[in-house]
Amino acid sequence: MRRRGLSLLPDDPDIGWAPYIWLVYIVIVFLVPGLWDPTDDGVVWFASIAATLSFLPLYFAAYWLRGWAKFGCSLAIGGVGLALAPLNTGASVFVVFAAYFAGMAADRIGPAFARIALLGGVVGVGALAVQPSSSFWLPASIGGLVIGLFGVQQVQRARTHATLRLARDEIDALARIAERERIARDLHDLLGHSLSVVALKAELVERLLERDPARAAREIADVRAVAREALAEVRTAVRGYRVGSGAGLEQELAGARRALAAAEVELRCDVGPERVGPHVGAAQEGVLALALREATTNVIRHARAKTCDVAFFADDEEHGLEIRDDGRGPAARPGHGLDGMRKRVESLGGRVAVSGPPGTRIRVSFPAVKEAPP
Repeated sequence: MRRRGLSLLPDDPDIGWAPYIWLVYIVIVFLVPGLWDPTDDGVVWFASIAATLSFLPLYFAAYWLRGWAKFGCSLAIGGVGLALAPLNTGASVFVVFAAYFAGMAADRIGPAFARIALLGGVVGVGALAVQPSSSFWLPASIGGLVIGLFGVQQVQRARTHATLRLARDEIDALARIAERERIARDLHDLLGHSLSVVALKAELVERLLERDPARAAREIADVRAVAREALAEVRTAVRGYRVGSGAGLEQELAGARRALAAAEVELRCDVGPERVGPHVGAAQEGVLALALREATTNVIRHARAKTCDVAFFADDEEHGLEIRDDGRGPAARPGHGLDGMRKRVESLGGRVAVSGPPGTRIRVSFPAVKEAPP
């Protein structure tokens, strides 16, 4: 929780508000002369109040300090306890607080234990001189050891949390990069295909305006429909390309047929999407649909083909899609569209194979899911 304005504690989620609650143990300083060892000596009460007022600035300062500075603060808190000990054995609570900060004064466990031991030695020698009573050194020793170890554990937990936060931030950053790359690949394929169709149909309309106005009007209507579909598909790509039950492939195949017809390329498909429908989930179908679109775009732009054969296949080993054309063959270096296709397919455990000449053959396949024997 973020604190506003002047704060006594650092804005650290690993610290939180607990230090304010732990101050309740200061009550022990006043319970000893009030209940366990009653006294009417005003000097004892005045010294207890003065020691508490001296302790509080050191207590809050210790949360801001690190390393040897924090350990020095813990020694000062232990000194407050020793100064009050001859008059009030409840001062052992200050030694316990000191041990807590000594345990937090090092990032590594070994040095932390060493500082707890050093504090214990200093306070132990001092206790022998000013207050050898077991009512002081026994709770100071036991409480200091337990709470000192708790301080060590707090530091180690804070380090673990910091490491986890860094890992989570890195994962989030990688996820954002992957999502941007996915959207960039999808937009390249979606817009590249649609704009190619629009350009082809616009050229066709230009040639038809004078000799066949009626067909030109129909082509203009197709251009409008393609533009609307492209807008819807861009929105779908931004949300995440998801289809299902073969419907997306049927729609994509129909769009490919229209686009190839505008480029005067014959599309032949003997085995349709219904062949793979039962075998693919939404993610695989979306990838196959984009692969069909990219392959069709390449045929229109680069292949100079007359025919394009599309076939869907599925057997006990694999399922997927194959596109073949009779054009001039694959380019020497694959373009961004084919690279994007390959990354999408491989991210789902599939593979893309490109071969030719003659023509270009693109085969996109996914391994069949083996059912466990009964």
